Amino acid sequence: MSLTFIARMRLLFLAAALALATVTAASADEAPNARAAYAERRGLLEADAQCGLFSSDIRTALQISAAQARGSLLRSGWTNAQMRELEQAAVGAARARACGDQRTATSAEDARHAFARWSAAGTMQFPGWERTWVARRAVTTDPAWRLSQAIDTPVAATFGVREQDGVQRLVLTLPLARGATPPASVTLVMRDTARARVSEVSLPQRMSYGLAAGAPAPNAAARLPSTRTIERIEGGRSQAVFTFPNTAFRDLLALDPRESVELRITNGRSTQSLYAEVGDVGAARAFLTLN
Repeated sequence: MSLTFIARMRLLFLAAALALATVTAASADEAPNARAAYAERRGLLEADAQCGLFSSDIRTALQISAAQARGSLLRSGWTNAQMRELEQAAVGAARARACGDQRTATSAEDARHAFARWSAAGTMQFPGWERTWVARRAVTTDPAWRLSQAIDTPVAATFGVREQDGVQRLVLTLPLARGATPPASVTLVMRDTARARVSEVSLPQRMSYGLAAGAPAPNAAARLPSTRTIERIEGGRSQAVFTFPNTAFRDLLALDPRESVELRITNGRSTQSLYAEVGDVGAARAFLTLN
């Protein structure tokens, strides 16, 4: 990748992605835009490390957007090796420029204007392969979702970080039909990063098996229990709330954007599995830290 190529990756890619609030990965056709966006942002971050170009919020916003572009490329079929090659090219090109280079100065100013508007947003969506994380910086209810992912099949549910009485927890909520018996328990199953390295999920695997393709193998899985409460909600209805240990969200953030976690629902002798997508949860979490 030449310096000329890097120089051409300008605000066109940056502004287009920000206008849509994300770089999505619905198909491999989006990979060229995500590739250019990642190279642009990673290069600017490297220039910032060398020359101190950005405030902390602009730097964080660039990191978020670079993470989105990286996730998009991985979900579209890129391998970790390809990502390393692209990153090395972008970093090398940025290091080859002097801090006073006019191309870098112009790109940095464009980024400041674009991200200043973007970082003022109160809510942002982070689409993945099938599911979307919604991040909310400002909430007005208690409890309230800070990060949430809607699950629509095989049953309706919501998974994510909910804040109640000033405390944030990773939870799963399941609406209950009138008179229905709530599930006894839900176990969160995810890859144990201390015991197993990530297995790259290819695009054909994902096409064939859906989110289940990203779930951990049994011998690589950590199983986290939950505690159950029943809440009354509007319309006289109720929902079961399953709260996972404090370490669960930290462990979720350590996973690969292509991975999935299994939510294993137990009711008596029967079990049912829901799948949540890891996706760009790290970028969504970072969005909440913007001032």
